[in-house]
Amino acid sequence: MIELTVDGCRICILPVVNGLLSETGKVESAYGDFEAYGASLGIEGIQAIKNRVQLESDFEVSELDIAYAQRMEELTGEHVEIPSPAMCVLVDLCARDGRNVIALDMNDADFTEMYCDTVRAWDFVKEHRLAKKGMKRKFRSTEPTAFAVEWDSFIHEVKGYRQVSEKRERYIADQIRDVARYKKSLLALIEVERAENIAALLR
Repeated sequence: MIELTVDGCRICILPVVNGLLSETGKVESAYGDFEAYGASLGIEGIQAIKNRVQLESDFEVSELDIAYAQRMEELTGEHVEIPSPAMCVLVDLCARDGRNVIALDMNDADFTEMYCDTVRAWDFVKEHRLAKKGMKRKFRSTEPTAFAVEWDSFIHEVKGYRQVSEKRERYIADQIRDVARYKKSLLALIEVERAENIAALLR
C-alpha cells in the first residue's frame, strides 16, 4: 500500500497484479475503511464488470496481452483471468454496499483518440514481433509483481506504448486529485506497473 495525503484527503494506492486470483485477498483486506473507492479502469470497464454476461465482448485481448498471460502463468502456475480479479472484487464489494467505484482512467472514446494520436502505424506493425520476442525472452523476475513491472519495461521499448502509459498515469493522477477535493479518504486500485509513477506525480 502506498499512502499519501492530497489536499487533506488520505489517499491509499493499492498496487495489484492484473489477472491473478491470488490478488483478491489484498483487496478484501484493505476494503471498508474509506469514504471513496476508485480503480484504474474507464467507466465502460467498470460497467462491464458489473454486467458479467458481457465480459467477453467488452474486454479486448491483444497479442501482447496473450503473451503476458502465458508468461505469467508459466511463472505462477495460476490461470490469468481477464478482467482483473482484483478489480472485480472491488466492484462487487462496492455494489454489495451500495457504493460506486470511481473510474480513474479514461473512457473508451478518449482512450482510443489518445492511443491513435500517440502510437504510430509502425508501432502497430511491431506488436506481433514484440509478442513473439516476449515469449522467448528470459526474464529475471521470480515473482509476479516483479514480472509485471519487468514485462512493462520490455513493452516500453516501443516509444508509442511508453507514451500511452505516461499519458494514462498523468490522467489517473489528475482524477485522484479531483476526488481529493471532495472526499476525505480514497482507496485506489492501480496496476502495479503504474502505481509508483502515479504516486510520484501526486507527490
